[in-house]
Amino acid sequence: MPPAVIELENVRKSFAMPGGERTSVLDIPGFILGEGEECALEGQSGSGKSTLLHVISGILRPDSGRVVIAGHDITRLPEASRDRVRADTLGLVFQQFNLLPGFTALENVLVAMSFGSATPDRGRAADLLASVGLSHRLHHRPAELSIGQQQRVAVARALANRPRAILADEPTASVDSAHQQQVIDLLRGACTEQGVALLVVTHAPEVARQFPRRLRLEDFNRAAAHA
Repeated sequence: MPPAVIELENVRKSFAMPGGERTSVLDIPGFILGEGEECALEGQSGSGKSTLLHVISGILRPDSGRVVIAGHDITRLPEASRDRVRADTLGLVFQQFNLLPGFTALENVLVAMSFGSATPDRGRAADLLASVGLSHRLHHRPAELSIGQQQRVAVARALANRPRAILADEPTASVDSAHQQQVIDLLRGACTEQGVALLVVTHAPEVARQFPRRLRLEDFNRAAAHA
């Protein structure tokens, strides 16, 4: 098995309900994503998929357990350090892309670079956009791009800081079924070319079955299994 780029150990996360009681969302004894590995993670609505991605990326801190990203146990780090580890080692692709509307495609990638440790590299940003077929759209803003082109900018942005892994949250949710395959091919192709691990959260079996590793969150998240 390749070395781990993401490793979870005894991770638990719960949230307070309006009545004061707490509900358990994550109870994961262990999970590992290896370098260069491609994994699809399925789960029912409410099974904790988005919460898991937020815990892995350091946006949320778990109640207990270890979350090790590229050798860094981010549960032990202050917020600023968690943010830096996330910027340097993880690329994020969101359902709604979250592109900055006032910035061009090139500027969106450069802004992502500004959060990492390295100096923003205009040439690399342009090369990344060219690699996803957008060399002719560098200076277009999101409103001037199709949904598919916005998705391509999001993928280029996720690769901006040479991450060790990309986390994609329902990346086909905002495109019609005719374009789902293009999105998955784009993600897998870009990650293979860059040597980056890929964890895709999806509720679509037709998406998940394309991945060499396919898991259901309920199979290793005891909180979802008992919900």
